[in-house]
Amino acid sequence: MSIKNHTPPKNAKRIYRWADLPNTIEAASYLVEEPGLEPRAITVAKHKRQVLEGLLNGPMFTASYCRLSDQVLPLRRDEGLTIRCDMYANDPEIGRERYGIYVLESVVTRLHDERVAA
Repeated sequence: MSIKNHTPPKNAKRIYRWADLPNTIEAASYLVEEPGLEPRAITVAKHKRQVLEGLLNGPMFTASYCRLSDQVLPLRRDEGLTIRCDMYANDPEIGRERYGIYVLESVVTRLHDERVAA
């Protein structure tokens, strides 16, 4: 994995706590479309949904205050989403040598607004 030395995207949002993510924890269904694969529906809830909704708004990263990676991994593994992690050098705010910014590459569309049993 290469580390980028330039400035991260301006729309990348730093997440300090779970309250910085969308307040959406109820189960919801989404349509996932990937090149070369059949579209499929997934249902996510709780922190996985908050992270997915946050990624739908744009790239995001954290300084380990809330562990996004703990929710990104199951979204990748269990739900089959393509979420890229771009590594950057020298976080000026907290002084870390490197940090990752998550970017949702899958095309994900919310299916409906009614509640879904988790």
